[in-house]
Amino acid sequence: MAKPEKTKEHKFYAINVKLRKRNSKQDLKPEDYVRVFQKVFNEKIHKQSSSSKHCIFRFMQAEKGANKEVLYLTGILVQFTFIENEKWFNLKNMDLDEAFKVPDDLFPDPVQTEFIFVPAAHRFCFKFGAGANLSPNPIKLFLERALNEACKSDEFVQVDLETDHSTIRKIMNAKELKKLKISINYSNLDIGSDIKKFVEDENRKTNLKKIEIVATPKTGESIDLNDSIILSGALQGVPSNGEAEATIINENNKREKIKTSNYPVVLRVKGTISRLFDLTYTRIMSNYRNDGNNKPNKPKS
Repeated sequence: MAKPEKTKEHKFYAINVKLRKRNSKQDLKPEDYVRVFQKVFNEKIHKQSSSSKHCIFRFMQAEKGANKEVLYLTGILVQFTFIENEKWFNLKNMDLDEAFKVPDDLFPDPVQTEFIFVPAAHRFCFKFGAGANLSPNPIKLFLERALNEACKSDEFVQVDLETDHSTIRKIMNAKELKKLKISINYSNLDIGSDIKKFVEDENRKTNLKKIEIVATPKTGESIDLNDSIILSGALQGVPSNGEAEATIINENNKREKIKTSNYPVVLRVKGTISRLFDLTYTRIMSNYRNDGNNKPNKPKS
């Protein structure tokens, strides 16, 4: 008799992927997101993620629902050290080695992890932990570069790291707010407050690629967010659609600088390996697409 699978907690970073038309306000469909992701995989597109690293999708497959629609993509993401064949130095003879070349298409230091992408929620999540301790900001950069290469000529992609809402609350509840810089872009109608939706609707209606706000108070005063729809709404949109930097006076009466991109949200999913991605899909849909009326579709049995 087979042993029952062990239940384990898995941790994911989440990234918001937004596929847009250049000359239209129309939202693209889930199948458009699937097309672009599968092109990156099929054409083996790898892009720089940090100063010496590149990323690529090593494996990708689709999980479909009862109506043959793709509910989510899963696979393996690999980060590796990218080396170009330039001049090499030989420590043995202490001279330049003009003849040595690294074999084509071989790169060192691969680190791989599992991922899931849910097109209906346009969220990409990848596992991290022991053995696969990849940072989210480089993966965000890879996705934006690779997906934009795979787009049609009239499309483009914007990518944002999902960050912790508690950081926004800390800014909003600070004793004093001395400086605030906000950069937000397009949202595909995520759930949220009325104030947040107002600012997002204005962004969508005015054909903006992004909104940037720099707020500084009068000398000796604090920025007051209570009666500002624009500042409050933009700040609430930051966790999924941008980033903010703030200088506050904290509860210890000390000046503190906060940058939201330093606080990525962590999705914790507990379950067996065989059910991991079904559970993660449900969590993503619940967090970013379930407004209390819509229930996530179930994978085909």
